[in-house]
Amino acid sequence: MRHLHALRHVARAVTVLAVGALALAAAAQPQPMPGGASSRSEGTGVAQYADEWFAAARAGRVDILQALLDAHFALETATPEGHTALILAAYNAHPDALKLLMSAGANACAADRNGNSALMGALFKGETGIAKMLLDTRCDIDQTNNAGETALAFAALFGRLDMLPLLVARGADPNHVDARGGTPLQMAIAQRNTTAAEALRTVGATH
Repeated sequence: MRHLHALRHVARAVTVLAVGALALAAAAQPQPMPGGASSRSEGTGVAQYADEWFAAARAGRVDILQALLDAHFALETATPEGHTALILAAYNAHPDALKLLMSAGANACAADRNGNSALMGALFKGETGIAKMLLDTRCDIDQTNNAGETALAFAALFGRLDMLPLLVARGADPNHVDARGGTPLQMAIAQRNTTAAEALRTVGATH
């Protein structure tokens, strides 16, 4: 009965708010990060709500997310680009939705088809508040994307320099070598970004 009640709640919410919520969600689609999984929802009667699930994550609609969770919607369902609801909520700066998904057991370490994690997406977007929330997860702080870049490299190269000490305090390697054989410091120097280079040296980058 609870399962059916949750689905009815989703149906009502989507009927009333579909136009606004889905339009907002479409406008909030993530832009490609430097560098998919297919939809993997489960359960009869629930999988049909995948579009609403992703739209709710993009728009921060905690009520719809909760209703779908109550109906046993699969947490790790992903878009063709590999974006899970947690990645979308983080990228679009919805802390309440992020908290809900993490408390429900969503994988904060999941990556999209380019290997970019929610933490990388938050740093790319400049959502440092969200990034700080994600630092409290058990993910490998030096998790790499398909280019061998870490969250620290994102913080350095996209100007989130206030995050560098926090990342290093959590164990991030400032001298990590990416898939092209470069370090964040080498990239900053190559880009003539003296501010980033100095910030990296301050947190221990040596090459």
